[in-house]
Amino acid sequence: MKFFEGRESTRTMLGWCGLSHSSYYYRPKAKRPGRRPSTHTLLKDGSLVGNATVVIAIRFLLSEEFMIVTGYHNLTADLRAESFIINHKKVYRLMKENRLLCGAVIRGDGEKRRFVRWRVQQPVGPMEQLCMDIKYVYVHADRRNALLSTIQDVFTRKLLAQTIWWHMRKEQVIYLLHRVLQGNTTATTEITIRNDNGSQFIAHAVRECLKEVNVNQEFTHVATPEENSFIEAYHSILERQVLQNTEFSSMGHCMEVLERWKNFYNNRRRHGSLGRKTPQAIWDEHALPVEPLRHPSAAKPEQKSRPASEARQSSDGDAACMAFTFVEAGLTLLPAVQQTNPK
Repeated sequence: MKFFEGRESTRTMLGWCGLSHSSYYYRPKAKRPGRRPSTHTLLKDGSLVGNATVVIAIRFLLSEEFMIVTGYHNLTADLRAESFIINHKKVYRLMKENRLLCGAVIRGDGEKRRFVRWRVQQPVGPMEQLCMDIKYVYVHADRRNALLSTIQDVFTRKLLAQTIWWHMRKEQVIYLLHRVLQGNTTATTEITIRNDNGSQFIAHAVRECLKEVNVNQEFTHVATPEENSFIEAYHSILERQVLQNTEFSSMGHCMEVLERWKNFYNNRRRHGSLGRKTPQAIWDEHALPVEPLRHPSAAKPEQKSRPASEARQSSDGDAACMAFTFVEAGLTLLPAVQQTNPK
């Protein structure tokens, strides 16, 4: 068959060999089968325009008010009204390549999300397991909802950071994470933060930010808020004790109330699960001891060449000269040393 390849058709050569055409397998071709997609579009005046021009025209039509959810069939009719000779199949292909289809799911190019393995978080110390979520807060004066984003420590129930605004973007989530992680980069244990599958949390920039500081991010499964139960329980407390009893006159008033509530929740509100203690008290009990800064002590150059007895006498004299008392502050930093006469 290779000898006659190119001279006769494959079906004819199979007839010579007595083989059925259905039992013969063609070699797969690397190229896409069928005719190549067109790169230009014809206008009614006979001129040609590139596909980039058609995409610009589609974006221009979609930018009109209330046109954002228009399907490709209606857009095809609009393009034809603008002197484009084009069918709906090509409009669909161009919109699909440029992610302009109505209701199209935009999938990220990064690694797969890591979903939770255990239903309930069980940390053994602070800054091991964190949880993050967003809640709607109704501002009565503006008659609209604002979004409150909160990060909570699971072990102590302490509110580490919160921010509220009319919208919540990935930049605001990154700023909130930096506020929490900036002072806890020296933690001896790895940090894991749990959140749902909101667009702010699955953003590539947020995941890269957490990856740079070696923080594990895990996502709850769809429609399972019980996997993020600690922050959901806090939201119910917030709703019952603050939101149902307060009418916000402005966004500034809302920020002030929530800041006072955060201080009350951390320092005054006692939790039964914490032994009737406050989150800040549990945080202080497990806080890592921080050694005070000390000036480095270095031997004087002349002490290295003198005898030990002479160096000891010199050090006693120096201590006597350096002894002083802050009378104004009422604090004694060094004990008074009586200077003795070496004679």
